[in-house]
Parts: sequence; C-alpha cells; structure tokens
Amino acid sequence: MSGQRGVVVHVSSDDIGDWKMAIRNLVNLARDESVPTPPDAIQLVVNGPGVRFLLATGTESPKVSQMVTAGVTVDVCANSLERFGHDPDDLTDGVTTVQSGVAEVLRAQKAGKDYLKLP
Repeated sequence: MSGQRGVVVHVSSDDIGDWKMAIRNLVNLARDESVPTPPDAIQLVVNGPGVRFLLATGTESPKVSQMVTAGVTVDVCANSLERFGHDPDDLTDGVTTVQSGVAEVLRAQKAGKDYLKLP
C-alpha cells in the first residue's frame, strides 16, 4: 500500500444501478486528490447477492478486471458464492475469495482501514 490509511469498501447489493453507482464512487474516490486514496489503498469486499457481479461471464467483468489491474484488492465472500450457487472458479481473474465477507470487513477495520458502505 502507498502509505495511506486505506479504505475497505463493502458492497452487497445485486441491483445493477447500485453496482454501477458503487463503481463510479470508487473511481471518484481514487481520483480525488483531497482524500489521497490510490487504488492500491482500496479493498473492495463483496458479499450477499452482489457476488454475481464478480463472475467472469458477467457484464461487469471488464470493470472488475480494470480495478484489479489498477491495484484495487477485490475480495468476495465464499459463503455468499455457495449460497447463491456460484463456483469460485467462475470469478473474474484477480478476484480472491475470503471465507466470510463480513469477517473480512472487520479484519480490515481492525487493521486501521476506514469503512465505506456502497450503497
């Protein structure tokens, strides 16, 4: 990480409008120089039905790939993948699984990251 405190961004909605808004907010956050948060200081944690947006076959896969390439850490909840019938092998390249999305959010906060829930 670039020395900044970092932020964990939590997304769980499976509404495409919510997802697109979350992505726009992440881009705006990374670009806003008044709050230095480069992509490598951002951790995106997705759980609940929103995990579908991280699938390689999904319409949002190119955006997820761009985030990963830019340095954003993208984590997905293994419990949610199982609950909604998705195979971890079907994720967009670079997305990593964590056993519990909510536990990962708590770990990130304990490590000193700020928390941002979108939407």
